[in-house]
Amino acid sequence: MLAAFVSKEGYAMDHSLVDDLLSHPKVIETQSHIHHGVAKYDHLIRVTRYSYKLAVMMRADVRVCTRAGLIHDIDSRYGNLVNHGAVAARWAADYGEDAAVCEAIIGHMYPLGPAPTTREGWILSVADKAASVADLTDYVRGIVNGRSRQRKQTLQETDPFYRPKVKPNRRQRIREILDIDV
Repeated sequence: MLAAFVSKEGYAMDHSLVDDLLSHPKVIETQSHIHHGVAKYDHLIRVTRYSYKLAVMMRADVRVCTRAGLIHDIDSRYGNLVNHGAVAARWAADYGEDAAVCEAIIGHMYPLGPAPTTREGWILSVADKAASVADLTDYVRGIVNGRSRQRKQTLQETDPFYRPKVKPNRRQRIREILDIDV
């Protein structure tokens, strides 16, 4: 997992800040979720790295920014663009994260959602926007070589929210309606 936190420039963050989260099933399952055309896990790792770097530069609480970066989109599909920060913050609180991490997460969708109220919240919001642009750039670059289409198709097959629903044929529907074995 450490390799995920080393940038192209060789800049490494202190991964011990999020070791417990990296092994959490909710975080692991994001490897098969689609988000901005890439795996949600990749987006979370990118936001985490950006949050860490910005926190160091801005002399903010590095632990809060890093943990909020990895959690900020957990269960986001149960909300919408405006409120999914609150959904992720609720999950974080239930997991035992401190109030500062939860508060940073709530405002990460500004200006569509509520405005951040802390320096760490602003850092997370900026890191999320920068990571989303990088996600899109990665996706567009992959369109040229065909990698994006294949990756998106694979993710759609593994993501329970995007798996195609199999419609029963007419005979199966009649059986279900009449509750008979034909």
